[in-house]
Amino acid sequence: MDFLAGTGEMAQRIRNHDWQDHPFGPPDTWPQTLRSALSIALNSAFPTAIYWGPELRLLYNDAWSPIPGPRHPEALGARAEDVWSDIWHIIQPQFAELIGTGQGLFLEDQLLPMRRYGFEEETYWNYSFTPLRAEDGRIVGIFNSGSETTEKVIQARNAEGLVVLNQKLRDCDKADDALALSLSHLGGLLNADRVGMLDRVAQSGREGLTLTKEWCAAGVAATDDDLAFFPPDHVQRLMTGRVVQLSLADPDLAADDRDFLTRKGVSGVLAVPWTEQGQVVSVLYLHAGEAIRFHAVNVGTVEKVLETTMFWLDRERHREREKVMAAEIDHRARNMLAVVQSITRMAQGTDVADIKAKLSDRFTALSRVHSLLGRKRWITLEFRDLVEDELAPLGQEISDRITLSGPRIVLKPQQAQLFAMILHELTTNAMKYGSISHDAGRLSVAWSNDTDGSITLDWVETGGVIGRDAELRDSAGGFGSVLLTNLVETQMGGSVERVLGDHGITYRFVLPLNRTSRVASARPVSEDVQNPEKRPLSVMVVEDDAIISLDLADLMTSEGHHVFGQFSTVTTALDALQGELPDIALLDANLCSESSAPVAEALSARRVPFIVVSGNGGGFPEGDARTAAPLIEKPISNAELMSAVQHTLN
Repeated sequence: MDFLAGTGEMAQRIRNHDWQDHPFGPPDTWPQTLRSALSIALNSAFPTAIYWGPELRLLYNDAWSPIPGPRHPEALGARAEDVWSDIWHIIQPQFAELIGTGQGLFLEDQLLPMRRYGFEEETYWNYSFTPLRAEDGRIVGIFNSGSETTEKVIQARNAEGLVVLNQKLRDCDKADDALALSLSHLGGLLNADRVGMLDRVAQSGREGLTLTKEWCAAGVAATDDDLAFFPPDHVQRLMTGRVVQLSLADPDLAADDRDFLTRKGVSGVLAVPWTEQGQVVSVLYLHAGEAIRFHAVNVGTVEKVLETTMFWLDRERHREREKVMAAEIDHRARNMLAVVQSITRMAQGTDVADIKAKLSDRFTALSRVHSLLGRKRWITLEFRDLVEDELAPLGQEISDRITLSGPRIVLKPQQAQLFAMILHELTTNAMKYGSISHDAGRLSVAWSNDTDGSITLDWVETGGVIGRDAELRDSAGGFGSVLLTNLVETQMGGSVERVLGDHGITYRFVLPLNRTSRVASARPVSEDVQNPEKRPLSVMVVEDDAIISLDLADLMTSEGHHVFGQFSTVTTALDALQGELPDIALLDANLCSESSAPVAEALSARRVPFIVVSGNGGGFPEGDARTAAPLIEKPISNAELMSAVQHTLN
């Protein structure tokens, strides 16, 4: 049987197959037409198959054997209707047309939605059907050859989709609109249930991902949790810049991942990270409702859409930044001047030279943390970087006597500025009066990230002779004392423990990362404000910069007034207004990057007068409750503030 000669897999399988009880019968009885066609097929390097007989049973070569997937090798000798039950509704009419007309068919980029692996695949093919005739002219079989074109078709479609997306993006003049358009376009292009963008942020001292915007197909519910559809083990993969792709259709999917996706009602997840300067800053993700595998071409398309989207977002954001840059520079400068002013007002010393030296050191510390934030693009800063930067000027000899230990903790810019001032006061105290002012002294700085979102900082000085009297004098009322007590406890809601011995001093700080508010206890009122003409007021301070907030509170206290409370967020300020009300409020325009407009509306509704204390110069939108309030721009003078308070009350 020369027509079955050869060493290929299918030649051997056909030779070894038991054909005795098969409709074909033994190969030595097969008709010449079948023998000739099969010989051609087995010796061809092109995918080729033969559908033979009235039931169109299959014979095929090595190149064709991968096409039916796991249905091979059982497809050998099987009926076409059984092998291709998933696409029979497409190819059966084609077979019927060929048998009926006697004319061959050629199909180009024909969609065949196969379910070879337990889920529907979008596949495309170029193939031909050619009639095989017996000696009497009857059609007794069909000669089939072809190849898959799925990658080419999807690439062409996705390329066209990218062209359309670019055209649409040209009409967007806002970054938010560009992002929404990209998400919806990608969802439609890849038939996804959800498409969303996650951005990297600092959360309770750790870096994580938070939802920026999400598109959902009709009838699909929005994600109720930023990472609800990302198994926790895979979040770290994303943060290191690796693509995450999970599908219930994957037979090798880990059991934990399969259970997780099943519980969440998601059949497939594809997440592609975007990196800038070696750091993941965003993640574009897709959720599939049906059990599918994302084709490699589609993964490439998601990456291309992400690249295109980030380009347009950067362009539009750059335009928006240009519009607000001048105002932002002015805002930051005014806030910085206000911080400098607050530090200056609270400074104490033995003489002018002492105060001058202390202020110079504190301004230098403030400058260093701003330089660090500048290098980090004012996004986040690690706590260790802050500690090392403060201790760096001490020199190598002292650095060798200092040990640092603690986990990676990420700070927001405002947190970094506040913590830098605390670290500076500790370092200054240690150099002047503490152990590292002596050759034998040592310093240990250890920190931990507590489960409640706080940092526990242990500052331990040992060895040498501690300047007990000098240290205690400084702690009695200088600015160092203010930061280590009032600032930590009153502003941050934290705590300070200090143990002073003959051979060492230990500080333990509990520093909440999410500073919210601090309601002041009743303060004694001085005798000069007991008369009716100068009644003490209950003053609410709503300011997100801890140092400025402390300064405003001290200013009001020095005038004999009572501080109702100090609040740094919109939520805590609104909560405070549910009960007893203050006489007047000092309100910053922005609180932790959030507009204070809701607080202004609540104050107005409760007939509580307020003064806007801001570094951005106002410019509030029409209808904003803050437009009717007096505005004082930072930095603030005592006389201007008290005049505004009196004017507002009158």
